[in-house]
Amino acid sequence: MKFKKVLLTLTLALLFAAVHAQTVTMKVTNTPLEKVFTDVETQTGFNIVANYDIIRSAKPVTASATSMPLEKFLAMVLKEQQLDFFIRSKTITITRKPVSNQKINTTPAAEMAMVSGVVTDSAGRPLPGATVAVQGKGGNVPADADGRFQVKAVTGDQLLISFVGYNPVQLKVADASTLIYVVLRPAVSQLNEYVVEVNTGYQKLKKTQLTGAFAVLDRKSYLQSVPVTGNIVENMEGRIAGLMLKTNQSNNYDPSNTSPFTIRGVSTFQAIKKPLIVLNGYPTEINIDALNPYDIESITVLKDAAAAAIYGVRASNGVIVINTRKGTNSKPQFHLNVAYTYRPKPDFNKLGLAKGKSFVDFEMAYARDYYIASGMDKDYFDMVNGTYTPVFSIADDLYYGRITQAEADKQLQPYIDYDNTADYKRLFMQNQQFRTVDFSMNGGADKSNYFLGVNRVDNMRSSKYSDFGKTTFNYKGAYDFMKIFTLDVQSIYAHMKDESVPVPDYTSFRPYQHFRDASGNALRTYLNPWNDAYFGFDSQWGTISPERNAANQAMGLYDGYYYPYQEMFESKNTIQSDIFRLQGNVRAKITPALHFELGGVYEKELGTTTNYASENAYQTRLMLNYYADRDPLTDKPIFRFPQGGVNKTTERQTTTYTARAQLTYNKMFGDLHDVSLLAGTEVRRLTTNSRLNTTFGYDNNTLSMKPADLSLIGNRMIFPAYADELAQFGSYLDDYTSFSDFFHESYYDDRFVSWYANGAYTYDNRYSITGSLRIDQSNLFGSDPKFRYTPLWSTGFSWNAQNEAFLRDATWLNELKLRLSAGYNGNIIKLSGPYTILAPSLNNYIPNATIGYAVSTLSNNQLRWEKTLNYNIGVDMAVLERRVSASIDYYIKRGQDIFSSLQVDPTKGFNNALLNNATIENRGLDIAVNTVNVKSGNFKWQTQITGSFNNSKVLQVANQYAGSNNFTRVTYPSNVVGYPISAVLAHNYLGLNEYGQPTVKGDDGKPLVLSFTPLQDVSFSNLRYMGVNDPRYALGLNNQFTVHDFSLNFLLMYYGGNIARITPPSIYSDRPLSGIENYWKQPGDEQHTDIPGFSAPYGDPGYFTTRTGYEYAAKFFRKMDFIALRNVTLTWDVNPKLAKKVHLIQPKLILQVQNPYKYVFSGNDVDPETLDYTSGRRGLPVVPSYTVSLNLNF
Repeated sequence: MKFKKVLLTLTLALLFAAVHAQTVTMKVTNTPLEKVFTDVETQTGFNIVANYDIIRSAKPVTASATSMPLEKFLAMVLKEQQLDFFIRSKTITITRKPVSNQKINTTPAAEMAMVSGVVTDSAGRPLPGATVAVQGKGGNVPADADGRFQVKAVTGDQLLISFVGYNPVQLKVADASTLIYVVLRPAVSQLNEYVVEVNTGYQKLKKTQLTGAFAVLDRKSYLQSVPVTGNIVENMEGRIAGLMLKTNQSNNYDPSNTSPFTIRGVSTFQAIKKPLIVLNGYPTEINIDALNPYDIESITVLKDAAAAAIYGVRASNGVIVINTRKGTNSKPQFHLNVAYTYRPKPDFNKLGLAKGKSFVDFEMAYARDYYIASGMDKDYFDMVNGTYTPVFSIADDLYYGRITQAEADKQLQPYIDYDNTADYKRLFMQNQQFRTVDFSMNGGADKSNYFLGVNRVDNMRSSKYSDFGKTTFNYKGAYDFMKIFTLDVQSIYAHMKDESVPVPDYTSFRPYQHFRDASGNALRTYLNPWNDAYFGFDSQWGTISPERNAANQAMGLYDGYYYPYQEMFESKNTIQSDIFRLQGNVRAKITPALHFELGGVYEKELGTTTNYASENAYQTRLMLNYYADRDPLTDKPIFRFPQGGVNKTTERQTTTYTARAQLTYNKMFGDLHDVSLLAGTEVRRLTTNSRLNTTFGYDNNTLSMKPADLSLIGNRMIFPAYADELAQFGSYLDDYTSFSDFFHESYYDDRFVSWYANGAYTYDNRYSITGSLRIDQSNLFGSDPKFRYTPLWSTGFSWNAQNEAFLRDATWLNELKLRLSAGYNGNIIKLSGPYTILAPSLNNYIPNATIGYAVSTLSNNQLRWEKTLNYNIGVDMAVLERRVSASIDYYIKRGQDIFSSLQVDPTKGFNNALLNNATIENRGLDIAVNTVNVKSGNFKWQTQITGSFNNSKVLQVANQYAGSNNFTRVTYPSNVVGYPISAVLAHNYLGLNEYGQPTVKGDDGKPLVLSFTPLQDVSFSNLRYMGVNDPRYALGLNNQFTVHDFSLNFLLMYYGGNIARITPPSIYSDRPLSGIENYWKQPGDEQHTDIPGFSAPYGDPGYFTTRTGYEYAAKFFRKMDFIALRNVTLTWDVNPKLAKKVHLIQPKLILQVQNPYKYVFSGNDVDPETLDYTSGRRGLPVVPSYTVSLNLNF
């Protein structure tokens, strides 16, 4: 205890909290009872629980009190009302008084009487539907909407009161004329499954009304672990069945159209793949990274049509409904969260690269067997300014007898001994760190409440001089006025800034490459880089001899070498985003049951991306040299582009607005009929425009620039004046550039008008039916009337079987619910349109380049949205006093009118067009299980298990085999009838023949050498289906152990059912894998290696044109199943007595480790979460991170 006091004293500031009084001071005149109760809660700190309908129908209150005891004040206020109250702990429960015809008869004890009572939970909330039985006499009576019941009994009878999720209570009737108060306590958790409301964004539904597939993640579960990165997605993993995180994004060919997670698989080929995000009731287009995870109140996932069809053409991929925290009608409350995370540098040895003697031996053989054998010796490369390294130079000298083998071995030894891994990590990497500070406050008065949150996240990334920062502000308020109106407002502002410098790829260097000399000066690379991500053009993979480079500089040209360490200080990239969101909603209570809502949301995101390269940056030097003209008199260069830096700026603006008008009707007719209706209309518009500009001769210090002749850019009529001196460029640098790499502008405008309706009816808390209908109109759809008004709809049915009379005596069964649903969702595409679209372009192949126009999109008046037909059957159950509960859903999602490429008449200017011509299907299973394994005294062990299983199949697609050789089909995933979406195919590789040529199994079963020219191909049926890249199933196992004030949580994740290609050793790799020295060199080597060597000259027996059969061989595909221990979190909930001494409320200290362990079933030499699924290249493994966090409330 002394240690706890010392620790708390050192880490917490002394802060003060008000002590709530239990007396009331108030003066009101004709004030609604609801407002009086709100003020009572504010003054006393007690919670008041009541059925909302009876409060709304109560008479206005006129009362005056000064420091009046609470119970006396309540009795005075309710004196003229048909209401009663009782107090348990800090909760006041309001109920209806029994009506006159229900008064208790004062009959003799031996005669039957009507015993009355009220059933509530420990918080004082009524438990409608609770079962009251007289033991030994049969018959059950349910409690009404206020928790009240009446049952025939006599004094001395035993009553058994039970409710789903609660421990039953048995009591003896002592006096049949006395009102009985019964408090049931949860068997598992404080969450009452029957009174939970699910927020769909458009409305709130009771759980008894639900027929669709929903999953709800509340704030407590969401924040079981610290959100380290500040991204809301990371804490959703393993907690929602059906939602699967894409832990590896490398296989996303269109990152702008993808999402870090999927809901029940992918339902499209080329349309939008992102789930719809709904924030506080309205769809949002803002970057999900901009949201503050500490502001989350709940996350609801709508998975099937009954849940999501009301969102229409945006719902095929599922809907994520995010609700943020709101204000309270109480005195101000303050919350502070601080967190620090440390993540060390990764282990480069996991890349499996050749180095040391293995790499040097390979490079020596490479130089001898390929370059020198082909006549490309040192003299040749000096002449053409080509590629060679120090090892190549030694190989050349040895081959021509300039040095002996012993001298060669001595010269090679330094290159064998040195490994630049440690220097690379020291110079280009840093330990990653995250810092988070979150502060919020909430409070209010009788007619208003507010919430204000501020969050700051700093991420010092693993690459040197690369940092990310995010600041968010969130305000949310509610205001009541004129008795029937409520105004809800929210505003969000987020600022994000991402700064980075060009850190070179570790695998682009020879392992013996030094980056700095002994004096700290930057050293050049032996080979210049192949490509550049900053200016859009490439240089050839080559270099210049030191003599030629020195001569060029003496002539006045710029240095042609690449200095990776220096480059970090010459170039910089900055991405800034400012996000604004303003939301407002007015509700009018026309009647207690009928409400009208009018509201909308306005969003704007302003983004700026700046790529700056100084005059000394590598790509700037190349550009200035390339475009230089030659002075005919002095032979000195005349730089046609202004000397100085180059600054590229892209400005983006996205504006969205949504306006909505909606009527809702919620009414309970008696105790049996519960009706919820909704109808509304919505208008939505999204505009996006982007503009790229480039300034030349730019000075980053003075912000000055110089005029430039822009006609030079991408001009195919210009030949370098110094072509011989700059031969590393090849013939034309402009083969890699275009005007749009420096100047570009785009604009998109998406408009929608929608009408929708939804209804739910529940009978006797047993049977529910639901239905929804939505019609969407958009400028993205075709003009053909038969496609414009096709509605999207859903219907559903549920049966709460535990409320049936024949199951009420099954005390072991706490819940049993069957759900059935069907309906359509929709999806849209932005790669096609109803009208012909022309795109302007600059013709650089003629003098005085002019603007021309090309058809970018063919018109399609029959363009329509993709439709996804959903079927869902689900079961919710709980047994053994809810020690075990589960939800199981089986679903079928059939996508119709899916967009795919179809061959069209080439005279229209296109070979292919996107049309609605494919059908795909997803089938799967969602499982969620919760158990209480041990609950004894101060120890508790709980477990949550989630399972997501998905299998897809292409049922129909046009031209599936057209437009490509089958042997190249393996290089990208394919959509083929009868196979899953994005099926991965491979060759049946048979190894090398006696000439060293890679062979595959041909259609005749014999070895075949694949070839482009002449074409030697295999049939599609001879390719081998390997699987899919994305996991087909995921399992989450979350355990919580609680002992006194400490709790330990850990999350295990299992992903499986997917495969990936692992890049094999290749002689043409810049940085080959270990074992590459064993490539084929001479006949007979095929007996002990299957790594192809160099092709023989054209016409010779060993000639071949492609290594596809080898590189995409089935043997190089592996299963990517793995288990990861995602996090281990230790939480100290400081003892309330100790916290009170320092005037704090529920402080917490949290220690957390993320990703401490991973096991890959096919071998831990590859990390499935960092592997590049496109190239098959290994990535640096995920490393553990360590977090400490402190949470304070005051």
